[in-house]
Amino acid sequence: MIFNRATEVAIQALLFLAQQGPGKLSPTRAIAAAVDVPEAFLAKVLQRLSASGFVRAFRGSGKGVELGRSAKEIRLSSVVIATQGGLLSDRCILNLKICSDTNPCPLHYEWLPHKKAMEEMLERTTIADLVELLREPPPAPLAPELSQAGKASAV
Repeated sequence: MIFNRATEVAIQALLFLAQQGPGKLSPTRAIAAAVDVPEAFLAKVLQRLSASGFVRAFRGSGKGVELGRSAKEIRLSSVVIATQGGLLSDRCILNLKICSDTNPCPLHYEWLPHKKAMEEMLERTTIADLVELLREPPPAPLAPELSQAGKASAV
């Protein structure tokens, strides 16, 4: 995938926390079980999220983790930057040493619109948006071959 494992886990953990009641602290073991990762790995991810203000962790008798800000304020782009340092890599998709607009690889111009669309989606989508989409998923688009078949039979 385009994201590293820490980024995937960060998004999943934030989704889990956003679905909890306001003010409810979630133990790291519960979050780790929900996102199916070892607790030690989750702890490292939560440290990054805490440093960026996305979560707050409490120790002591009522210990646990909660969102550090509203799910509406947490953009996926910010989570990706916090966990992997940037949105999408500027490295050549074919791993060529020199690849740019002036010296493009064979996939350079094919990849650019997809990269831009992905960056725009990450910037406009919040954790709250994902929670809502999990509750009420949009209808699935028809596969291209199905929509073509429908057109042919309608003629």
